Amino acid sequence: MSERRTIRHAWHDDGYVVSRVGSDVAWPVLDWDAMQPSNNFDTTYNLEKFSVLSVAGDDWDKLTWTRKVPVGIKNQHRAFWRMKPLRVEVGI
Repeated sequence: MSERRTIRHAWHDDGYVVSRVGSDVAWPVLDWDAMQPSNNFDTTYNLEKFSVLSVAGDDWDKLTWTRKVPVGIKNQHRAFWRMKPLRVEVGI
């Protein structure tokens, strides 16, 4: 029998989304090396796994846990956690 994992999402006050599964969080980290003059210094963020304890404190207080996260962002986090993507329903 496989273990059921639950993913929770939160908006950070700075406007990005983090997710939590168990005692770990997926936190977007800026990829400085990807910022090049050739791409007009566009920012790229990669999700990295951290222990909940390592982000407890000031940043933790800036999180608002919610279900109201766009499906595309949820699916990025689900891919990070190796979960099946949610179906995106196309409107009329």
